[in-house]
Amino acid sequence: MARGFGFRRKSSGGEDGTGWIYADLFLALTIVGLGSAVVTSSSPANDSKAPKTFQLSCAEFPVRVPADIRANGAQIDNSISQEIAKRGWSAESSKPGLVIVMGGFGGNESPGDGDGRAKSLTPALRAASPQLASVEMRTAGARSVSVNGQQTSVGGAGSYVLVVYLLYSGPALSEDCTR
Repeated sequence: MARGFGFRRKSSGGEDGTGWIYADLFLALTIVGLGSAVVTSSSPANDSKAPKTFQLSCAEFPVRVPADIRANGAQIDNSISQEIAKRGWSAESSKPGLVIVMGGFGGNESPGDGDGRAKSLTPALRAASPQLASVEMRTAGARSVSVNGQQTSVGGAGSYVLVVYLLYSGPALSEDCTR
């Protein structure tokens, strides 16, 4: 015979249903207790096999793509390395995590044309810059873009700007990500 949670059954004989209320209360408290359990694990600080935990910095920065990306891909890596050093981070604790490739477009074109050129440029960017080889890349077409609160010109057709977000492994970042 099925019974409803928290409802009294009709008593038969000397049974008045009080035991069922306590059983239901115990069951409810057990479920709440299991649901609020926090599982933590710790590993020794000197365990070098433990993977690093990275956090995404919301302080993006622009990198202008050189005209001949195949010959000048090192310029992109240098710009990224300079930004990492400027923040006081080491190359071991930081790396690019997200790149938005902004493609410029001409006066008689639409942002979709700039986006299309940006999409076709991503394989060359990955090949020219080792730091971008396995980074998440998105594309967009624009003539200018706001980067970390500052307007940055993308330019016309054939011009590109990378908006780079870094991953950082270290103390929690205290950045204003609401801009």
